[in-house]
Amino acid sequence: MIKISYKKLKVVICILTVVACASAQQYEQQTELLPSVPETVPEPTAIIKNSNPKSETQQQSKPAIQNTEDDGIKKEMDILAYGLDSEISDLIAKYINEDIFYFSDQIQKVFDAAKSDAIKQKCIEYFTAAEDPRLKEYALAIAQDPYDAEKDLVASVFKYISVLKFTEAAPYARKIIDDENKDYFDAALNALGSIGRAEDAQFLADFLDRPDMSTARRQSLMKVLGKLHAIETSDKLISIAEDENENTFVRMYAAEALGEMKNMDALPVLIELYNASDPNLRASVIRALKNYSSDEDAKSVIEQALRDNHYKVRLEAIAAIKSLKLVSAGDSLIYRAKNDPESVVKYACYDAVASLNLPAGNDFLISVVKDTKKGETAQVKAASALLQYGNAGTEVIIALAEDTLKDDKKKNLRYALGKEFAKHINSSFSGICQNYLDSKDVSTQGIGLDIYARNRFAELTTRVQEIAEDDKAGPNKVKAQRILSASS
Repeated sequence: MIKISYKKLKVVICILTVVACASAQQYEQQTELLPSVPETVPEPTAIIKNSNPKSETQQQSKPAIQNTEDDGIKKEMDILAYGLDSEISDLIAKYINEDIFYFSDQIQKVFDAAKSDAIKQKCIEYFTAAEDPRLKEYALAIAQDPYDAEKDLVASVFKYISVLKFTEAAPYARKIIDDENKDYFDAALNALGSIGRAEDAQFLADFLDRPDMSTARRQSLMKVLGKLHAIETSDKLISIAEDENENTFVRMYAAEALGEMKNMDALPVLIELYNASDPNLRASVIRALKNYSSDEDAKSVIEQALRDNHYKVRLEAIAAIKSLKLVSAGDSLIYRAKNDPESVVKYACYDAVASLNLPAGNDFLISVVKDTKKGETAQVKAASALLQYGNAGTEVIIALAEDTLKDDKKKNLRYALGKEFAKHINSSFSGICQNYLDSKDVSTQGIGLDIYARNRFAELTTRVQEIAEDDKAGPNKVKAQRILSASS
């Protein structure tokens, strides 16, 4: 029998404790896909982003999750009810960042009780992100008479109005823009760009000639005119875009606005502007030209821009080629993906090449995934592009992930590939998901739960249940419980 002193035994126990804590801390740094769902909060309202939220009497309630081991939600509800302003603000910011919109009724209570403009503003930001119209009456009242409110609060209100498309606010925005008090000019202008009509465009165009308009505000006016597709103002914008004595950024936004209008009379002007010496103006021209999807001259300039000396122009060309699906630029894209001196351009090419789904392009990206000499960043970028469009390379990427599971020196690559799998629904991920779930590494297993949460493989539910009941699974036990509860 091996004997060990009590002192040595204490040292061993301490070492094991430190290792376990380190594993748990490493796991906590991984992004969870699913938010917590309340245990004790009565029937939180589920707001689905990008849909039209129902009235309070129509909203569907999300059942509470009976999870006796997780009182995190109760603590959050206590913060909303009794917390300091800073605590409430931080919690609402967390909900916004993680797209958690289950607690709209609770946030409404915070808003109604708030004395602080900062808290009201944070609540408005929440309902803006949730695209929830419940603050419409308040927002219209502020828009009509903003002068007693804080400037930042008014800006949040007008952003809310813009996102929710409250067109009733357009007259109020025009009045503010025309007012001598310019404190709220920018907020009202940006809102009018989203909710305005043709008559608003002409109203705004008249401001371009005002001597009291700063350069920054003239730039903003250009952007808004483009949003409104105010083709009746195109002659004025063409004149500004061609004026070499004009501020470069004003010219840039004028060019982009002309592109958004898709005015064919402006096309020759834009093509000519690509010869400008300023790369920022050339980049704006390419951004404008991608709106002319059926014009061969515009496409030719875009392909030419892929060889521009300035990386910003090349990036705009790549985005335009992807947007227009210019298969004719495939070979040039592949060359740029292999040889461009700027990594940001190379990786943008990876995504564009995958989107075109050309055999040569897919073969190139697969070769990058396989080539360890390219570096892990390049391998992950190529894998991400292939998985995004799902046209080729899935088996190769899964094989690479399998290889990383056998070698802890490749943990970072393993984690990165796992996060890419977790972004997509794909039945072929079942096997790799199980292998991640079976890993003894806390973070790897947690990512496996993310992949399962996205795909809900029926054949792996039993394994997830085992993790949910395993006291040794650490934080993954709670995570598995949440996933299973959310699917019930």
